Amino acid sequence: MMPPRIQRRVAHIDVLGGMVFPLSISYWSKGKSAKRWVERPSQTEPVLIGSGDAIAVNGDSEALISAPEGGIVHVSGDLKSGLELGGHHEVILGGDVAEGTTIKASGFHDIFVGGSVHGKIVASGTSKIWIDGDFTGALMTGTPSTNVHVLGNFAADISSTDEPALLWLAIGGFASNATLVSIASVGYTQFNATVGRSDVPPGLYPDGTGHRRTAHGNSYSRWCVMTQGEAEQSIATKQAW
Repeated sequence: MMPPRIQRRVAHIDVLGGMVFPLSISYWSKGKSAKRWVERPSQTEPVLIGSGDAIAVNGDSEALISAPEGGIVHVSGDLKSGLELGGHHEVILGGDVAEGTTIKASGFHDIFVGGSVHGKIVASGTSKIWIDGDFTGALMTGTPSTNVHVLGNFAADISSTDEPALLWLAIGGFASNATLVSIASVGYTQFNATVGRSDVPPGLYPDGTGHRRTAHGNSYSRWCVMTQGEAEQSIATKQAW
């Protein structure tokens, strides 16, 4: 079972996000679900689940988990091997996404990471992603929209799986101005961001209109910097939920 502090955090996000993890919260609160739940202490061999299934790993995941038609995946520890997801799914990870690990997600996906993401997320469909630690890995965004909330610091590489579409990015910690300019240069139809701290003065960016014409059409970018400062220890390691 996922630790109580993670359950509370996910329930908090569920309200803010408009019911993004309803099946997981129902299972925790009522002890029952329409899904077929399987719990195991660890994940050391590849596993395939269907759209009506849910898997809860009460430790680290060290082997591939595949859910091509949807389902629910809970890992209370670190994700050290890949996830391959499709359909409509909820993913809740209590720890980190390790360096060299890739989450491949298509369809409609809601993902929570209680630690930091040092690996890669490839989200080709519609995604809402919450990361309570730092994001130092990579993200490939999908269509039509990608929403990313990072409580800690942000230094990830951003690109698009197809034609750049809509990207919203909320960063509680630090992100450099160069990182944000680099994301804007991808050419998203709309890129909006809010940043807790950056290496430029507080204000609205970029200077100028934030509009450019790309090979895919019009691209609009806008972001807000709240305070000027340097990167600090990840908020997730200091936050008590």
